[in-house]
Amino acid sequence: MSLHLDAIRAALLSDEIEEYWNGCLQEYDASEEERQNLLSWIHSVRDGFIAHASDIDDPEELLISVALSYIEFKSQWQMLNTQINYQVFRTGDANPHLMYKSSLLSIIVDTIGKFLTSEDVRKIQEFLLSPTA
Repeated sequence: MSLHLDAIRAALLSDEIEEYWNGCLQEYDASEEERQNLLSWIHSVRDGFIAHASDIDDPEELLISVALSYIEFKSQWQMLNTQINYQVFRTGDANPHLMYKSSLLSIIVDTIGKFLTSEDVRKIQEFLLSPTA
């Protein structure tokens, strides 16, 4: 699989992703400042990943970085969802800020996951389901 930074950058900077994020946050019953803070946060996550990837010239190393970033972001997403699920279990409700954060992050996970093979994604997900095994 040949991986190109331009394709990664185009996918993560697409109008479609921005529209999803903005639409998602419009549903969030919070202050405009809180919504903007979440948007700034997800932009920072995305931009940090792009900056990291931009420093890598070797396609094989870029693929490894994409896989490692997928693991990092997927792990963060899983941790958020675990926290949300326990909040719901304990109190019947979850912190909406965490729910929206998880939703925004899931788009980055899905987008960079498309640059990995389905076999790589399967192996990573298998590992993340039982990381202490």
